Amino acid sequence: MRSAKLTARVVSALVLGGAVAVVGTVSAPSKPAPLAAAAAHAPTLQAPATLTPNPNIPEHNATPHGGRANKPGDSGEAVTIWDLPAGSVVLNPVSGRHEIIDPTVAISAVLIGDSQAAGAAGVDGAHTWVQSALAARGYKVQFKGAGGTGYVAATPSASNYADAVGSGRVLLPYGNAALVVVQGGGNDAARGTTDEQILTNAQRLLTELKASYPHSEFLLIGTLTREGNESDRRAQVNALMAGFAHRNGLPFISPAGWISRYGVGNNMADGVHLNLSGHRELSRVLSGKLAELDIGRPG
Repeated sequence: MRSAKLTARVVSALVLGGAVAVVGTVSAPSKPAPLAAAAAHAPTLQAPATLTPNPNIPEHNATPHGGRANKPGDSGEAVTIWDLPAGSVVLNPVSGRHEIIDPTVAISAVLIGDSQAAGAAGVDGAHTWVQSALAARGYKVQFKGAGGTGYVAATPSASNYADAVGSGRVLLPYGNAALVVVQGGGNDAARGTTDEQILTNAQRLLTELKASYPHSEFLLIGTLTREGNESDRRAQVNALMAGFAHRNGLPFISPAGWISRYGVGNNMADGVHLNLSGHRELSRVLSGKLAELDIGRPG
């Protein structure tokens, strides 16, 4: 097998259990061609010059959770996808999207959400009630959402949940994430999005996420509201997503009424977002709900 000079633009391919994962530098990934077409045009396979090819990669290197296959310095076994440096971008042939190598994927919560999780009104993402509760339960939180977005709602700089994931605009971590969380719906409610539009995009999103994470645990978190106004569109969207979760066999945490029930009405930075004290209070509430569902302590 010919050796290859390593350059900044080298592209190699690894065969894992019969699937091709294309590795390279990708600045703004777009959705690749269908798998059959991509496989037909895959580059010639060759192992790095310093390693000996091993035809039994699936048996010797079955490490789907992000652990290194080789011991450091071991040159007697072929490199697998998990021997690539953290941050490498690979093509997941199942999802058909580019994803990123992160060795901590097995303890990560991949979170899609809006400003309740992204942070707003002077509160950063790490201190929001959603992210901080997941972190308190032992997860490394990998937030892949954006403020102002939802199942259908988008902003000039950020796509809605389904489009962001499906187009590959956001790079998801490759491998078996410990938990996949989708939170939100408030922006869809504010913009008058119909039930049909929300449910259509929710199903699209779930299909995309299941392609990347077929073995991961899933959780949906609804829309934060006050008590006593069931006709409010935010409460209606929350109920809509509760039904969606139930039909798909997914756990659902409803934050409907939490603003009133847990006394954070005076801890609002504006009409929708909490200040830091409010986030801390609801973080404790959400952490307790996660414990009730036995969600947490990954690994």
